[in-house]
Amino acid sequence: ASARPTRSVAKPSRTPTALPPPAPGVTARYTTVSTRIFGYTGEVVVDNRGDVPVADWTVVVTLSKGGTVAGARGADWRQDGQTVTFTGPPVPAGGSQTFTFDVRDPDPRAKAPEGCTVGDEPCAGATATP
Repeated sequence: ASARPTRSVAKPSRTPTALPPPAPGVTARYTTVSTRIFGYTGEVVVDNRGDVPVADWTVVVTLSKGGTVAGARGADWRQDGQTVTFTGPPVPAGGSQTFTFDVRDPDPRAKAPEGCTVGDEPCAGATATP
């Protein structure tokens, strides 16, 4: 009898990627700075209350369905559906970084994002309640 070769196929594993937690002392505040029909301009201030500079920070904003970011100042951004991820320059110890972003929204009543987080922590300030 001849041996039959066996074939083993490894299944790729999917490890969910999570956002890194904010550095100790890093918080964020959201404010709507202007509104218009079918859109608004939002501002986020990232504060570093720690004793060391923070090189990397990530703020995630959740827009209402159909909302899109038309541009941002003070941060890099990418949008995937309703989720917009912002990253920016280092925040010095005891300092802050501010960025603004323009949103176009098909809902004329939309005046703020549905959510805002830095790491897993919610941003302070006014966001819409879905």
